[in-house]
Amino acid sequence: MGRPGARFRLAVKDHLTGATLKVELIPAPNETPFASNPAAKRYRIRVNGKTSTKVKETTLTEVFNRLRGWLVTQSRTIEG
Repeated sequence: MGRPGARFRLAVKDHLTGATLKVELIPAPNETPFASNPAAKRYRIRVNGKTSTKVKETTLTEVFNRLRGWLVTQSRTIEG
């Protein structure tokens, strides 16, 4: 059985340091018997080609919050 295909892919590169971050979002199956809110759709994550170990499932909001944190961290490493 192959790897599931990603619905979304994000790639961010810091051209100053050469650091890259590639995030793939794979739709997670809805395992609850209740109708879910489409805005709360959950995704499994692959980071730089490997399944995420810290976060198993997440929403788009959580992904972008973490991405923003990564960008802030990267910008501070050069500025001082």
